[in-house]
Amino acid sequence: MRRRVAVLLLAAGCQPTPTTTPAPAVAPATVSRDVELPDAQLVLAQAVEAAGGAAAHEALHSYYLESRMDLPQQGLRGDTKLWWKDGKFHLEVVMQGVGPSSIWYDGTAVVAEDPFSGRRTLAGKEARQARWATSISLAHDWAEYFATARTIARHEQDGRSFLDVVLAADDGSELLLRFDATTHLLASQRFSQVSPMGELPVEIVVLEYRPLGALQHAVRTKTITSVVTADNEVIKFEPNVDIDDAQFALPTAPAAPASDPPPSPAPPRAPAKRPG
Repeated sequence: MRRRVAVLLLAAGCQPTPTTTPAPAVAPATVSRDVELPDAQLVLAQAVEAAGGAAAHEALHSYYLESRMDLPQQGLRGDTKLWWKDGKFHLEVVMQGVGPSSIWYDGTAVVAEDPFSGRRTLAGKEARQARWATSISLAHDWAEYFATARTIARHEQDGRSFLDVVLAADDGSELLLRFDATTHLLASQRFSQVSPMGELPVEIVVLEYRPLGALQHAVRTKTITSVVTADNEVIKFEPNVDIDDAQFALPTAPAAPASDPPPSPAPPRAPAKRPG
């Protein structure tokens, strides 16, 4: 959900440090690509069922969410608020030392505003990514944003088995979802965050699940990029709340900059001295 949308803010507002990306704390995974793999549609359906079932997902028409991001190596904290209703959304992120950022989607256009790029309308890959980032479950909603899904590998790591599913869009965008083969819940995801500064590889690892309304959902995650690592925690989730559509109204265009003031008159020149 909101943790994906906040990645750009993290990357833009934080400079890399020698210890930003921690060394792996687990044994390397054993990858099996030649074994028979389950169909991606089955893997995704099992994930939906494990998280509460298709009916519970389809019964969710709106939600309000608050979460917190901690950047321990930078000593920073960010607070996030997200209003979502039938696909429309309004996200607010206030990052200590950076300032407020927002993204709006009113069902027709995605507009973002942050201290680095100002206010702009998103398009193409970036707009689509902003929309799927607020999905409560891409295992359930994937076909709305992606064209194909395929299972590409099985991993064995630390006594656990994982299945990798790649979602691909017609524009070439891809999202890798890694599911626990036993619980069927999402374990991690990888994608490239699109931004005006280019694309930034991102990994989000799920640390804890708890019930959010009728759904099991990740409430603690770790976001890892080449420039920053952030711990994310959901602190409030209110499903099917009344949200006024005014919450999703796109901001008005910023005022045109004032014209440059006329140049100040040049000071009077001192009279030239006559030769004595």
